[in-house]
Amino acid sequence: MDQTNAIPGPQRFDSFDIYRTHYKRIGDHDIEVGILIPKVFKPGLHPVFVKFHGGGCVTGTWEYPDWFANWLIPLVHYKNAVVVSPNYRLLPEHNGNDIQEDLADFWTWFKSGGVTEYLSTQNTSSMFIELDYTRVLVGGDSAGGYLAIQSGLMQPRGTIRTILGCYPMTNYLRRKLQPEFMGEPSPPESIIDEHLKTLIPGAMISAAPPRPRNRLSYALSAYCRYNHFFGTGSHLWPISLLDSPFAPDYIPPTIIIHGDQDTAVSIDDSRAFVKKVGEVMGEKGAEVKLVEREGEDHGFDMNATDGEQWVRDVVQWVEERWIG
Repeated sequence: MDQTNAIPGPQRFDSFDIYRTHYKRIGDHDIEVGILIPKVFKPGLHPVFVKFHGGGCVTGTWEYPDWFANWLIPLVHYKNAVVVSPNYRLLPEHNGNDIQEDLADFWTWFKSGGVTEYLSTQNTSSMFIELDYTRVLVGGDSAGGYLAIQSGLMQPRGTIRTILGCYPMTNYLRRKLQPEFMGEPSPPESIIDEHLKTLIPGAMISAAPPRPRNRLSYALSAYCRYNHFFGTGSHLWPISLLDSPFAPDYIPPTIIIHGDQDTAVSIDDSRAFVKKVGEVMGEKGAEVKLVEREGEDHGFDMNATDGEQWVRDVVQWVEERWIG
């Protein structure tokens, strides 16, 4: 992988002014959304990149820069875009229906002008920013890719211009049990039950650092207990939504990148999703492209740069459909 011009994870937000607010409140718990505005900003209408974080719907937060891929930074700057990145409730404290509710509420807040309303209260140049709601790119990695694609399937036509899904969860999370996970012995199933003992009834969790919950995410998927907490139902996953009586007849132009050696989210899920879209919607109802990266595992793109040919190809595809 070409590391030229790679920006270390902790520094990836250095070129942005960062704002934080919330798009919903449950009791006294705010579910946050981050707004990233390039420090070097040209006047005019600004396209929007709605970016969902990954983490298996178990861990993560919008403010964790290591999970904002290096190659996305110049894309945002070149297109003079604003990044809007929401959190959402997490497993096992919450379930799939809670996450769907958060997703719907975020889009309601966003479409009603929540971003510009918040920025107008800030005593800086950001208060004059105008968003181009006709040019909205939605993207994310892993669980974030799931939420991006789910948004495209469930939001009305015209809400989203283009979707960028990086190794997205188009089906529930499941994986083979391996001797090691991230260079350490794989966690035992007991860590799930130990975690459950610590839960406080009614507590809200909508942001969590990757460690140690990434091991909890692994255990839920490797010991086949993910759906026990996420729940089942055809509305919960893109692949089953397409098979449901409520299957949408449209999805915005979508590009998926996925490594063929992904040990967390099988590339077969992306292949099955692309095939199913074609069967359900046909060529007139969908433009969905799968970019397979040979020999690559989960998260392979995080340090990639726009000097790599595959990145340039993906960026060109996205720009043509996002900006026009």
